[in-house]
Amino acid sequence: MKRYGNSRFNHDKYRAKQRYHERKTSGFRCSHCKRFVPINDRMGTANRNHCNWCLWSKHVDEVKGDRRSHCSGGMGPIGLTFKHEGHGKVGEIMLIHLCSVCQKISINRIARDDQEQKIVAAFKSSLRLESSVKVRLEKAGIYLLSKADEGELSTQLFGIS
Repeated sequence: MKRYGNSRFNHDKYRAKQRYHERKTSGFRCSHCKRFVPINDRMGTANRNHCNWCLWSKHVDEVKGDRRSHCSGGMGPIGLTFKHEGHGKVGEIMLIHLCSVCQKISINRIARDDQEQKIVAAFKSSLRLESSVKVRLEKAGIYLLSKADEGELSTQLFGIS
């Protein structure tokens, strides 16, 4: 693999090369489970940044969508939230990721081809999260789904409550 060093220019050049390769192959290889992850406009995954099998992501953004992070650590799914729609409305399901290197927290939309059982597993494991992580989420204004939200989660995932 070609090394580009730590300069901003070289990092941007490397990222541009990665994005070109992703567009050319219509996907990317997951850095966690190593499976090929398709990117598809018709399925609503054109801006996908997580694996549809293991739900892991890669820390590539400093600010949402900028692809300028130098960290590039693996971001594991630690829980779920709902997109804030305002006025008490419940929005779509969002994944909460935590970077394994720098501990940054981010949220991402789920995609139609994400594995439902993995989404449910992320929800169940979030019920056992450490209190320090829950406090960080609360301070960041991210609502972590609780047992009370299980019905809405089932409705959105499976169409049943």
